[in-house]
Amino acid sequence: MHVLFSSKNPASNNMAMRLMEMGFSEVSGKAGRETENAEQETGCWGWKGNLMLDTGAESILDVPTGFQTSWLLVLSTHRSERKYPAFTVHVPGNWDKAEMGGEPRTLNTAYASRMKDLLRALAEKNTLGWSVGQEVDHHGPTCKLPIIFIEIGSSEEEWNNPKAAEIVAEAVMDSINEKRLYNAFVGAGGGHYAPFFTRLMLESEDAFGHILPKYQAPNIGTDTLMQAMERNVEKVDTLIYEKKSFRAEDRDRLFSMAKEIGLEIEQK
Repeated sequence: MHVLFSSKNPASNNMAMRLMEMGFSEVSGKAGRETENAEQETGCWGWKGNLMLDTGAESILDVPTGFQTSWLLVLSTHRSERKYPAFTVHVPGNWDKAEMGGEPRTLNTAYASRMKDLLRALAEKNTLGWSVGQEVDHHGPTCKLPIIFIEIGSSEEEWNNPKAAEIVAEAVMDSINEKRLYNAFVGAGGGHYAPFFTRLMLESEDAFGHILPKYQAPNIGTDTLMQAMERNVEKVDTLIYEKKSFRAEDRDRLFSMAKEIGLEIEQK
């Protein structure tokens, strides 16, 4: 797999530096740069069959993704108006409009099992007492490979915190070569931050890739729901619905579309 970062992004660069200290060593030549955007990359490091690339992207949402590898892990800045300390993971993609990059109404391929491992490792190593959580699908880029964002948030103070970067780097080193596949589901319910599904990720054997929040429920169509079912590394045939999370009309419409495409519904 490939770890992507940008030395122009403080949180991203901070995490990458810690990974170099923990085992990623510089690779000569252009190893792993099988992409049309190769000119953007300024460095390459390797560890146990994995590559880490400095894309040099001005925005972490614009990292190149045209690589030949199994999946991508992007080291990213998390931003929030609340500016609270947090570690987050999620799959990028857009349920509706593409307001922060990527393509409208286009989801990427989720890798719920690796997100679960990363989230559990973050929670286990979180000696700072920060929030640890999974977010719903949002922002770009759009790509062909399975892709996960792992983030430090939510202000410059946290982005430059060396201990926070160390916690993420340790979680990455523990998780990226794992192969186990969990039972994976589509999630539906809650807000942008998904505490209900985060808890299931941490405490159960269930894994979630795509999560539909209640504010996107009016925009859901069979097109995006079908993508949520089909664009996963794992086989996904069931949607877990957080009870009383949507308005009745949005819930009923979602359930009707799920039935239409053959997606089972389980309420929790």
